[in-house]
Amino acid sequence: MTLNVRVSWPHAGHVLLSEKLADVRLTIGGSPIPLAASSAGVRQFEIPDGTPRVVLTASFSASFGTVVRQPDLPDAPPMSAEVLRIEQPFDVVDGGTALRAADMPEYVKGHPLVDTKVLSNVHGAALLQLRTEFVDITPFWNAYYSFASQYAADHAVESTGTELVALGYTGGDPKIWFASVPAACIAPPRPALSSLVFFRPAAQTYDRIDQKHAQAGLNRFLLKPTDQPANFRKRDIFKMDLETNTVFTFLRCGFEDALARSGKAVVMLHPWPSGLAYGDAVGPELPRLAEAALRLLWANQVIAKNRGAIRLGRLGLAGYSAGGGALWGCLGANAGRVDEVFSFDTVGTADAAPRAIQWFRSRPTACLRMTGAFQLTANQGIARSIEKLQGGPQARVTAVPADASAYAAGNMALWDHVLTELPELRSDGAARHQFAMFGGHPTLPGAFAKTFLQRFLEDSDL
Repeated sequence: MTLNVRVSWPHAGHVLLSEKLADVRLTIGGSPIPLAASSAGVRQFEIPDGTPRVVLTASFSASFGTVVRQPDLPDAPPMSAEVLRIEQPFDVVDGGTALRAADMPEYVKGHPLVDTKVLSNVHGAALLQLRTEFVDITPFWNAYYSFASQYAADHAVESTGTELVALGYTGGDPKIWFASVPAACIAPPRPALSSLVFFRPAAQTYDRIDQKHAQAGLNRFLLKPTDQPANFRKRDIFKMDLETNTVFTFLRCGFEDALARSGKAVVMLHPWPSGLAYGDAVGPELPRLAEAALRLLWANQVIAKNRGAIRLGRLGLAGYSAGGGALWGCLGANAGRVDEVFSFDTVGTADAAPRAIQWFRSRPTACLRMTGAFQLTANQGIARSIEKLQGGPQARVTAVPADASAYAAGNMALWDHVLTELPELRSDGAARHQFAMFGGHPTLPGAFAKTFLQRFLEDSDL
């Protein structure tokens, strides 16, 4: 009998899942089976009786026109690129009435982005659902963002083995996400991979993927500083911006280096907000979205090469400064699923204290790590409250520095180092606030200074 197969995918018609550019087919021995029916997000096929095996191939592409990047960069020409490709062989089984996904060596099972269902109420029918929540938009991001050469050059020099992938979210906002993938994720020690989602201060506002984007802010978090004097914006000490005659304290934070040197198999996700709007990333959908992002990375063999049964393990949230609104809101929406919180002097900490304490006490393996400048009092209040309620000091709670005296000369070597040329900033709250993100304690200055992020990752169960 004829086997009816329906292939479908969500968010059809999204600019990254163009119906016109979608190429979804079933083949027998390399020859395509004619379409029985087609509509938005759906392709239907009839597999002839006696067919032993078919192969599903699905290719999705996006196409954009000229993107204006003036005044500092030339326009980006029109471009098209494939954002997702899926291939999965199927055996025709049960007397030609069902499909069974063939195992693939790279996944030790069927393709991670294909769900196979037998329609129990319809004899001789199968449903193949493609998981298209995220696609890879790295080629477009590389074409549209400014400071591209800076990231590429410095990333190559650092040689951390961490890969940056730009992801397009087809289900809503934020439209752009990034995944920082350290080498430890290539052959993870267990199928459950951890994810750390970082909420940053405001980025530029945007409403399209095909517009000029600035990666300078992302570079600042991902790359590490250097002690070479060629470019003061890359230095590891506070400097004067000679062009504007203003103080430059936005030292690089070295996320990629911290991920690599921690040795942890954790994918750091960066939802790219429009301003401070994080959309679905702060709601109860986050765990599902984090797992969907991992599935795409696994499907593309960026993580877990030739490994099977990959899934989301421990879920961590991190935030800095104004990213605290998203961090604490997300914790409230996902308290039963979040395992770790890294708060780098985030706004709203005092107001979120009851929520953070309740969350920590409800999860026996929770980890809470906090740095402070403006939030020193709030951080210590949370730590002391947990200690009192739990009956003693808690290794799973960190609040550093302990108080403002830590910023005095001689107490933090790295802080003393970054003040080398501008010692008058020692008592400056804004400068201390920056240190709460890129700094570390206890640590020595230099190319391998251990940042707060690296310390927290090493102390975590991620």
